[in-house]
Amino acid sequence: MIDNNRPSARDYLLFPAALALALLWRAAFPLVDLIDLAFGYGGLAFGITAVTAAIWAAVLLFLGKRARWNRYNAFLFAGAALLALCCSVYGDASVRAVNCVLILCASALAFFSLAGLSARSLTDALCVPEAIGLSFRALFSRWGAPFRVLASLRSGESRGRVTGVLLGALCALPVLLFCGALLASADAVFEGVFGSIADYLFELDALSTVFDVIATLFFAFCFFSAIFFLRHAEPNAAYEPAEREAPPAVPYITALVLLCALYALFAAVQFEYLFGGAEAAAMEGGWAEYARSGFMQLVIVAAVNLAALLFCAVRAGHSRPVRALCLLLAALTAVILVSAFWRMRLYILAYGMSVLRAMTLWAMAFILCCLVLACVKALRPSFRFWPYFAAVGLAGWIIFNLCAVDGRVADYNVDAYLSGSLEEVDTDYLASLSPEVLPALRRLYEAEPSEYLAAQIGALESAQPGGWTEWSLCLPLYS
Repeated sequence: MIDNNRPSARDYLLFPAALALALLWRAAFPLVDLIDLAFGYGGLAFGITAVTAAIWAAVLLFLGKRARWNRYNAFLFAGAALLALCCSVYGDASVRAVNCVLILCASALAFFSLAGLSARSLTDALCVPEAIGLSFRALFSRWGAPFRVLASLRSGESRGRVTGVLLGALCALPVLLFCGALLASADAVFEGVFGSIADYLFELDALSTVFDVIATLFFAFCFFSAIFFLRHAEPNAAYEPAEREAPPAVPYITALVLLCALYALFAAVQFEYLFGGAEAAAMEGGWAEYARSGFMQLVIVAAVNLAALLFCAVRAGHSRPVRALCLLLAALTAVILVSAFWRMRLYILAYGMSVLRAMTLWAMAFILCCLVLACVKALRPSFRFWPYFAAVGLAGWIIFNLCAVDGRVADYNVDAYLSGSLEEVDTDYLASLSPEVLPALRRLYEAEPSEYLAAQIGALESAQPGGWTEWSLCLPLYS
């Protein structure tokens, strides 16, 4: 797998490049900020854009003419670039956290495709587990490569001299420290020089410094290993899916019949109590409470049904009963999605919009699109579901980013409150979002001025990034 030829000039440049990437990563993604970002609280914005651009630039530089561009990795590159750019334009932290995951996945798939290492294309869903395996190999399997590249710079004789120099310096260090202390005690002038160096060393937080050095070296080795792997691993031959014998359809038919029976009963309940508006006085909380709950569970059920439908269509799509039951399951899942949307709509009408609710609505629309694609897969087994799934998902999420979700949430809540359809607007929640909410809050202040709201607007207007990594275009744009 490794190219045993003499390393090229680009291999030597990998050392400073990997170290620079590690320092940039450490500056942009401290551990605390990473934890905050994972929970949707992080302020990271331009840092995500800068790190993504730097990693892509390094990979393309070191791959050079070896990069194998095609429509597949060009699409992934465009998606990752747009999502990275959105992180510096819009302000919602939860959306940026999702963007980071998608940028990571899209970039990994694109890098292995550019290097010719991915044997499976985007038309095969197994490209995802393959990319995960390749990622671990790339990050950790070439940690010895830096030492081999350095060793190639010297002949055997010079290598021995360098080793001797390092060994001698290591042995002399404790002697130098001991004798330096004695000389400092013997000479007042020398003590001033030696003592200032010692004081500087004591002022350093040794434990923190050691941790920073180790962490930086860890990431430097990871970056070096990954790029070296992309440059020197042998490309895989084109993947040809193996012919397999069609499995018996009875187990799939049985499972689908049971699922459809359960969801048919659930659909009947929805038409009787939810969609028909029937009162349920005996129900705790009444119909309103019943109708405004359960939407998250229903979205999860719909996603599970989609996975089950696809599995059955792929494994036993040759069977007509399986295809028919898959279509029935898709129709019943659509009813579940409509029920989830209906409940979410009533919940939003009562309590207003939030970023999480907007993301849930996006998930419903995405699952519905995937159900349509799954039906095509059930009717035409040769249909490639995965590339359309990836294209719809990535394009849909980019559109969601471009909507400036914080601003749209604030606009809806304020407009609904001013029109009388919403009883109250949670300004504390809106003020916890990005400055994109300022236009809506200013409209609310013009209609109902208050000192508390003015203070919230002032805090958002004076919001400043904690550093270059947290800079976002929305900060000066709305202030």
